[in-house]
Amino acid sequence: MKTKLIKIILICIAIAGIIDTIILAIRSGNVDTGILSPSIGGVFIIFLLLFIRTEHYKKKLKLYNKIGKVLLGLFIVWFISFAALTIVILTSAVSQSDEKVDSVIVLGAGLKGDKPTLVLQERLNYTIEYLNKNTDAIAVVSGGQGIGEIITEAEGMKRYLIAHGISENRIIKEEKSTSTYENMIFSKKVYEETTGKELDKVMIITNDFHMFRSKHLAKRVGLEPYGISSGTPWYIYPNVLLREYLAVIKSFIFDR
Repeated sequence: MKTKLIKIILICIAIAGIIDTIILAIRSGNVDTGILSPSIGGVFIIFLLLFIRTEHYKKKLKLYNKIGKVLLGLFIVWFISFAALTIVILTSAVSQSDEKVDSVIVLGAGLKGDKPTLVLQERLNYTIEYLNKNTDAIAVVSGGQGIGEIITEAEGMKRYLIAHGISENRIIKEEKSTSTYENMIFSKKVYEETTGKELDKVMIITNDFHMFRSKHLAKRVGLEPYGISSGTPWYIYPNVLLREYLAVIKSFIFDR
């Protein structure tokens, strides 16, 4: 009974992971590591459950038990590292909306056609609130053109800000970036080329899970970053945290 219960639980987890990927892929209109991860895990669980029923597995039971223990040990190490980094990521997302800065950098989060996604709209709404309170600040909207987007993310963000009362002369577009690191490099460059002034203090507006990495990369290119977190829908946390875990590791090693 205990073994059957464990199998039923594993099957439910696998199915939930696959359904999660399908739903989020449809809702977001794209697929990334975070969206794919639950379905990859689900497929692996199903494969494993089918494999342990084969004669090949039963004949080499001792060998596969040893392999299983090694894999379990690796999973525990990974899970501890994932939990520790997740705590760091989420505790770094403190909003600093009272700080006065030279510029707001708004990081792209995808378009549906030419319209900002719901996540990006949240970032832009926080941007509008900050710009209305700090009338000397300039917004750098940062993001290139991705798959399924008919304009650049920067252009879509600019249109949204203008439609909500922000003057066009307070908006600078950065339309080349395809990663967070490039967001920072190119935003600094385009601000300085446009204004003729060196960019120093910046307010980064992005989701809470993305703030830790964004600030780290901003410091790496010579900026003094502050942040305003736009929050994240609860139901996508598992996906975005999995993706961010891998992205943080990649950024620390390669984004230089």
